[in-house]
Amino acid sequence: MTTTAMTPNGSLATSSSLKFSAGIPGFAGARTFSMKPWGEEPTPFYVLECREVPGLRFVVMRPALFFPWYKPRFGSDVCAALDVDGQEALNVLVILTLGPKPELTTANLLGPLVVNPLTNMALQAVLSGSGYDPQAPLIVHS
Repeated sequence: MTTTAMTPNGSLATSSSLKFSAGIPGFAGARTFSMKPWGEEPTPFYVLECREVPGLRFVVMRPALFFPWYKPRFGSDVCAALDVDGQEALNVLVILTLGPKPELTTANLLGPLVVNPLTNMALQAVLSGSGYDPQAPLIVHS
């Protein structure tokens, strides 16, 4: 099965699945995910579908579209776990929590998904003490 994954230049392209060697917090058995567009292309939203846990899916996106100021910093432990020399080589996705109305959807900026685009290895980083919101609204209401 062909799936959509990230390329080294940060674009999304057809490739193999994302692999989480340590699983995702709360879903330890969920280690391999296919990634496909959510809706008609082009779209900023993608669905990660777990291959080990039937029915487990996450809607994800690149944070820059709605959060251009979001610049998470990752420690050397993240770079080592993903076998990269520095965080510039990494791609970042955030998991969305879909609200009953689109304007109530939030993004988890506290726990981004970090991907090595050369290997498709990934992990969920937890940015404790960063001040990032785990339920940041996509649309800010005034």
